[in-house]
Amino acid sequence: MDHYFQVFYEAAWSASIIPLSSDAAFQAMRLFGGYDMQFAVFLAVTGATLGQIFNLMLGKFLLTFHRKNLLYVSDYWYARVATLFNKYGVFLILFSWVSILKVILILAGFLDTRIRFVLPLIVIGQLYHYGQYLL
Repeated sequence: MDHYFQVFYEAAWSASIIPLSSDAAFQAMRLFGGYDMQFAVFLAVTGATLGQIFNLMLGKFLLTFHRKNLLYVSDYWYARVATLFNKYGVFLILFSWVSILKVILILAGFLDTRIRFVLPLIVIGQLYHYGQYLL
């Protein structure tokens, strides 16, 4: 059971802004065998989703600083980034499991994107990423 917790823990950390990878744990589980990979994928998707929600909340936390004028972003640039995000960024959330795109969720939080809209996209992206271990 400790190995399953390790998968959950590594998936949560690797999905946050901290650059880690949970693929090594999956490769070890596959190599040694005897593990329920469906349960491991479920835990990894759950942990990674929580890690990415942390990134979203970090963006919302930065938004409170912006609203209190402690973090200055001009209205022009905020509106321009919001327009670009609404046009292209929504699709990038599906690929937020890629290391370089983890920042997209911080941006989504900063732009005050609702969690009920982002959550299904995060889960679909994580299922795509970790679903490869079921094959």
